[in-house]
Amino acid sequence: MLQPLDGPSAQATLSVGTVTVVEVKAGGTALEERKVITIQPIGGKIYVYFGDGVTTPSAATVAADGFEHTNKLKESYEAASSQQMFILSAVGTINVKIAERA
Repeated sequence: MLQPLDGPSAQATLSVGTVTVVEVKAGGTALEERKVITIQPIGGKIYVYFGDGVTTPSAATVAADGFEHTNKLKESYEAASSQQMFILSAVGTINVKIAERA
């Protein structure tokens, strides 16, 4: 169950390609006490993958096992600051708008 969102938020736009997996965070580290991540790809489909907190997954793993997220769809996911989330573009390089909320 989601806890009420009562803290700060941070937003950014990430450039995401088909080769390099990108961790979803608005700054150098995840927002402290983060509860929710909202993402919206602009320009194409992406894959969303929740990490194990130890290693960064390969592009092949994210493409094979990640959730498909279609172009322009805005979706929110529960994800604490300790829960890593990764994204990868399905085709070409696109921008992905993100917001971390606490």
